[in-house]
Amino acid sequence: MRMLIIVQVVVLMVVAVAAGAADRTVCAPDSDVIFHANGTVDTCNLRIQYEQGNLKCTPYSPVSFYADGKIRSCVLYEDVTIAGIACGDKGTITFYPTGGLRSCTLDARQTVDGSKCMADQPISLYENGRLESCTTE
Repeated sequence: MRMLIIVQVVVLMVVAVAAGAADRTVCAPDSDVIFHANGTVDTCNLRIQYEQGNLKCTPYSPVSFYADGKIRSCVLYEDVTIAGIACGDKGTITFYPTGGLRSCTLDARQTVDGSKCMADQPISLYENGRLESCTTE
């Protein structure tokens, strides 16, 4: 009985992960699609604007997902602020598997960890949110 309950819990966890993951319908019809081993979309060009939380990704542009459905990278459709970092709609935004911001193009001049980072330039963060690199003034 105990083994049956454990198996049922594992199956429910797999179904829950798959339900939150991106499927082929997010991809443009003429897009090449790469899948993860679990059948969820890894990479394709978007069919329409894709939203995940307050993040909006540009249609017909490349998008990448982790196997659990969280966005790994996309081209921003509009400016977004994540963990105090103002990312502009000028390029690609990337995330760690935990959902933390990895990199983007700054929307405005911003001081991060004591460094004065220039607007319209890339910024990279470590997984703990600390500054890895940016173009300074």
